Amino acid sequence: MAEAEAELIHTAHEHINLHDNETKPLYISKIVLDGDNGSSPLSDSLCRAIFGEALNQPLQSVENSINIFEDIRKKLLFTGLFSDVNITLDKDPDTTSLSQLNKEISESYGIETPLSTQAKVLLKRPDYNTISGTTTLSDDNISLAGSKTWKNLLGQADAENLRLGFNWNPVTSQWDGKDARFSFSLPLVKVPSVRAIVEAEGIQRSLCSKPFVAPEDEHVQQQYAVGAGFQKRWICNISKSVPLLYTGVSVVRRNLNEFKPTASELYAPFKGPFDKTSFVTSFTHDTRRFIGNFPLSGCQFQLNNEYVISQSQGSSKQLNHDNNFNKTAFHLEHHSSHWKDKITRSFQLQGGGIYPLGSEAQTVHPLDRFQLGGLNSLKGFHLNGVGTGGQNFFYKLGLSISHKLINTPTKSPLRLQYFFNLGNASSDYKTIFNSYAAATGLSLVYKTPQALLDLTYAHPLTSRPQDLSKPGLSLGVSLTFF
Repeated sequence: MAEAEAELIHTAHEHINLHDNETKPLYISKIVLDGDNGSSPLSDSLCRAIFGEALNQPLQSVENSINIFEDIRKKLLFTGLFSDVNITLDKDPDTTSLSQLNKEISESYGIETPLSTQAKVLLKRPDYNTISGTTTLSDDNISLAGSKTWKNLLGQADAENLRLGFNWNPVTSQWDGKDARFSFSLPLVKVPSVRAIVEAEGIQRSLCSKPFVAPEDEHVQQQYAVGAGFQKRWICNISKSVPLLYTGVSVVRRNLNEFKPTASELYAPFKGPFDKTSFVTSFTHDTRRFIGNFPLSGCQFQLNNEYVISQSQGSSKQLNHDNNFNKTAFHLEHHSSHWKDKITRSFQLQGGGIYPLGSEAQTVHPLDRFQLGGLNSLKGFHLNGVGTGGQNFFYKLGLSISHKLINTPTKSPLRLQYFFNLGNASSDYKTIFNSYAAATGLSLVYKTPQALLDLTYAHPLTSRPQDLSKPGLSLGVSLTFF
């Protein structure tokens, strides 16, 4: 019998060895919920869907009962309302239900007298703030964002989130960006591991006085998107992880405006509205172990794919099918700690490409292309400083060694990190490995859910004319409050 199954019945009928008698009949006479007493409990319909099999067929063998309640445990975790679910099967002190059952069982069936059993379901709700605010500071950007989250508002394990954000440009001393995003998700009643998701977002930002945009190409970008799809979740008991698979449809409108008359061919052809409809798929599997938000061990793998089915420019100009493309990108990282988590080795690999559906590359909007650079991308280079203007292919390789500081606790999320990273972005996959941008350096990082700090000293190892290198110190700070 598996360890999880042993835990499920460790207090069940102590006078009988159920581990060696898995065919022993149990009668689930009672299901007791503990922890679902919040302001928004699960609705009756969702409870019936989750506990339906145990309620409709209470007479089961030990083995079947374990399987049924393990499935119930997973369904409760899939709702996203609970951080942990513990189920135990115990002897029901009230034997009235069993006496009634024995009267209904005919002796001619020869059925062994079942054991009256109650299932105790302990639900642990996660600690999270429904309202949060985040401020982020970097070398050339300051942003403020606030979000409001609703959980189980409809009693169907639904989740709603509204986010508003604003960007401040310290160079121009102006607010140069704003964004809004709303998402709604709801698990399917019959299959709680599948959630229906609807998202909408709007973004506006000014690309004035940005180092990665030439003065003649400065403009304002607007993007509005609506997406709908389904997300499938799995629970991996061995790795204690939850792989996610999402597939859906996305409709996006981009609008580039306020160009100068001298705008280059990199952006000028895309002036005005530009619409795109596509199928999107993403897969995520994360087995990392953390101190705060600093990863110590495990792997993370992300794969995103976008299949563009139609594009149009302006009010009525439908682009030919040869202009459509398939866009794929992946992210892989692995962490390993040694000496009781004092030293951590990290490896990162990213890559992606845009593949035309026609005979040759046609129209690819600048907002669809890849760029590298910045503290969260390629250290030692400005934000979007590698592949300026956007390219069709990219890759990035990162290696780092982190260790705790002297006189700090082993569990401290403050680490000193030595890094090396290289990468490239190119319009042609045949030439992408001909050269690269590389940098090395030292970072002081602090990562918790409430605060992120990255103070980096970088030394670029390459000096290609097309790259915007950023030697010396860079600072990134993010604080979450409420």
